Amino acid sequence: IASTLSSLGSTLRSQGKLAEAERVYRESLAIKRAILPRGHESIASSLNGLGLLLKELNKLDEAEPLYREALAIRRESLPAGHPNIAPIVNNLAILLKDQGKLAEAEPLYREALAIRRDALPPGHPNIATSLGNLAVLLKDQGKLAEAEPMLREALEIRREALPAGSVEIASTLSILVAVLQEQAKFAEAEPLAREALN
Repeated sequence: IASTLSSLGSTLRSQGKLAEAERVYRESLAIKRAILPRGHESIASSLNGLGLLLKELNKLDEAEPLYREALAIRRESLPAGHPNIAPIVNNLAILLKDQGKLAEAEPLYREALAIRRDALPPGHPNIATSLGNLAVLLKDQGKLAEAEPMLREALEIRREALPAGSVEIASTLSILVAVLQEQAKFAEAEPLAREALN
């Protein structure tokens, strides 16, 4: 029943029926907590899923403890650096950034990137995602010189992995242009800005 409820929650979420999805996700999680041993992986998955939904509903303070519990379960049940830890680390980092907790988010973004670099083949799109997330955070902290090479690497990965003109490439270009402009590297920014427009 709990698994079926989780699937229903995902379907409702994809249909934009967020309030109904929240109720279903919470019911699924309650069942799992009642019947599964504490720290079970299925509980971590449900906590993460509900956390994602609550973040989408802008209930950030409610989502944070769910992500933290899900992460604690994964850290206890999996070896350090396991690729299944990275998504929750990344989700918690995004949430903390959205709450303005940039200093707390940075080490989590770095951890997610390190895990993905170790677990995935070079050039994997998820590495580009982690690079982009960390670079945006660094940009927001004014660490432009550190953000720039990460954005360049993310752009290179996305150019190789994705079709020309994809949203991800254009977004990375736009952020890189902003970082270059803030460093007064206008000559480098101009061709990238033109590419982003195409």
